[in-house]
Amino acid sequence: MPASTRLVDAPMLEYYLAVSARSPVAVRLVLGHLLRTLRKGAGIDAETAGRVIRGSEAKISRMERALVTCKPDDVRDLLTLYGVTDSQLLVSFEEMVRISRQPGWWHRFDGVLPDWAGKLIGLQEAASAIRTYEVVDVHVFPRG
Repeated sequence: MPASTRLVDAPMLEYYLAVSARSPVAVRLVLGHLLRTLRKGAGIDAETAGRVIRGSEAKISRMERALVTCKPDDVRDLLTLYGVTDSQLLVSFEEMVRISRQPGWWHRFDGVLPDWAGKLIGLQEAASAIRTYEVVDVHVFPRG
């Protein structure tokens, strides 16, 4: 088993799919992170990976940073390059690609929402809890 495939296992992928399947944004971020982890674990540079998918180093960077949706063929080719052969892992990655390519409900409002809002809404949708912290400056006036 190549060293890169030990970095990702089936239970990990099942967990990621279970907790983030409601949000294509969250799945796209996880998918990008896993692709980068596998590439680096295999000792392959982004330029080489880009050539394998008939793209460029910049395309690999955009995929790994979740700035674009991944094409199923590109992910399949990259996983082959990285030495991932486990059929259960391949199926989980295919599912992640499928989910990550779905538009979120907020895409109906493109042109109305600012560009950054889609990622925020997508991550909020995947969250199990949202906590906020605000600094409030309370002025205390002396009695007198």
